[in-house]
Order: sequence, then structure tokens, then C-alpha cells
Amino acid sequence: MNTMSKLLFAILTSVLVAGCSGNGKPVTLPVKVTISYKGQPAPGALVVLHPVNEAREKEIGGKPFGTVKDDGTLSITTYEDGDGAPEGEYGVTVQWNEAPKAGKISLTSEGGGGRDKFSGRYGDPRNPKFKFTVKSGSPNELDLKLD
Repeated sequence: MNTMSKLLFAILTSVLVAGCSGNGKPVTLPVKVTISYKGQPAPGALVVLHPVNEAREKEIGGKPFGTVKDDGTLSITTYEDGDGAPEGEYGVTVQWNEAPKAGKISLTSEGGGGRDKFSGRYGDPRNPKFKFTVKSGSPNELDLKLD
């Protein structure tokens, strides 16, 4: 290989490695989310990032998500707990189901648990109320104040 071919090979290899993790999946970036409802944390609420581009969702192999902790924060997970989300544009949904009554199991059309405390206001992936872009070199922090 001549010098120019070696240089071109090195550049192409770098670009490919930067765009994918070692397992062929897109690289994730840390994403921190804070959720408050009427000024208070919403522990147990589920946040899902829906890729705007359907091909990107297939490439990722699903949707990044996280569950709000007692302090109102969460770290997004795509492949491993808290690993973040791949770069891209996302619609953001939030669903906060009431806990089922003690001793009873409740499976509803809204998923496991009771009804959504937000009555579906923030849970429609076809018409998300929030949008978020995950970018390299950005803090990737989302602060949602719900009412």
C-alpha cells in the first residue's frame, strides 16, 4: 500500500469506528433528564425517546428510555443501564402510571399498573409534546416541567 492509500484507509477506519460501537450498534452519549410535575418530582414516570427517523430506530434496535427516580432525575438507557442515547432527533413521551392497589395486579390498555396520572397528555409518540436532539459535544440535558 502506498502512503496515500494508507492515509485514506486510516481516515475511513476512524470514521467508521466513531459512528458505531464495537458491537455494530450506534455509539451512545450520556443523557440526563429532570422531570417535575407541578413543581414536584414524578418518581416512577417512564420517559421514552422515540427516534424521529424510523430507519434510525431500526438501526438502534429500539427506543431509549428511563424511569424517574425519587429526586426527579433519570439517566437514559439504550443498551445498558444508564448508557445514554445515540445521536439524533427524538420525540419525547412521558407516562406516569398510578401504582396498583395492594394485593391486586392491574394490567390496563395503558400498560402495567394503574391509569396514567397525566391522562395520556404527554404519551402520544405520533404527536409528542416535546422534542430533543442528542448531539456529540453537547451536555444532552433535558428539563421537563409538566403541569
